[in-house]
Amino acid sequence: MIKHLLPAIIIVFTLASCSKIYEDRLMGKWKLNETYRQRLFDKDYFQTGFESGVFSFNENGTATYISNTDTLNGYWSADKYVDYYNNGNDGNQTYKYLKLHLIDFVRSKFIDWEFDDFNFRNDYDRIKARQFSLGSEIIYEFVRN
Repeated sequence: MIKHLLPAIIIVFTLASCSKIYEDRLMGKWKLNETYRQRLFDKDYFQTGFESGVFSFNENGTATYISNTDTLNGYWSADKYVDYYNNGNDGNQTYKYLKLHLIDFVRSKFIDWEFDDFNFRNDYDRIKARQFSLGSEIIYEFVRN
């Protein structure tokens, strides 16, 4: 019984520590550097209205966005998931999701971003977050502040 329990404990610990790694690297202050829709042969840049402020990801899962005119509060979460395509017969792909939900009830402003995948760049000082869309991807690039 114990020899079957040990591998299960190791697997649970490994999965729990993976999500903790993402959380540790995401915690801190970030600025939204640029946003664009990536198509096959071009990029279409756009503004979200949240480029002037600073996003803070806290250890307890809370988050804030603060600019000269706005303060939004809420939460964030990140972890990995496996996407099995064609019912797993053709393979699978592992992604890391990032969810950010912030709101200012008084001013009726909110951020409700759910990224299908993200990765770190430049020694964890940049985040490239992607939302998958038919025929393109929407990219949000953050830099550590």
